[in-house]
Amino acid sequence: MRLYSAFTTAIILLWLTGCSSLSVNYDYNQQVDFTKYKTYDWLPSPKDMKVDELNHARFVTAVENNLAGKGFTQSSTNPDFMIATHFGKENKVDINSWGYSYAPNSYYGGYGYRYPARYGYAGGYAAPGGVSVYEYELGTLILDFVDTKTKQLIWRATAETIVSPASTPEKQTQKINNAVKQILDSFPPGK
Repeated sequence: MRLYSAFTTAIILLWLTGCSSLSVNYDYNQQVDFTKYKTYDWLPSPKDMKVDELNHARFVTAVENNLAGKGFTQSSTNPDFMIATHFGKENKVDINSWGYSYAPNSYYGGYGYRYPARYGYAGGYAAPGGVSVYEYELGTLILDFVDTKTKQLIWRATAETIVSPASTPEKQTQKINNAVKQILDSFPPGK
């Protein structure tokens, strides 16, 4: 039950689109010796957050598998660091104007050109333009690793993507696994 509240704010980020990429940035305390960390645990999220239990379970499993593959163990008894998540989303609108309109003018329109008839051009050209509008949700996940003794932030990853679910449970699991791999690729940082 404790795991269900750990990543409630991150669920929407997990619906990574097939056509957009995940943008990941990270930062860390360069004075910290990351080789001393062996165990971790989760910090609880606010209780009023809604959770998609299936995606939540996929995300927690992906994080735990990734960290286990790097030699870290989850432990609720005196862990070396804690994992906290912060999530936000915002509605975005992209407006693009495409196409141009060319019309006669004094220079290129044939009227001011020196020999318009000789080159087969004696008038203007007009093409219809257009505008496209694309609405989407941009999800942002901040994954913080905090030293349990000093209570100081030691590592942070920020990931952004357009929110969209996968078409099947298998594809959703694969998207989550790929996202977690990309997010945790820089952890632990090298010396």
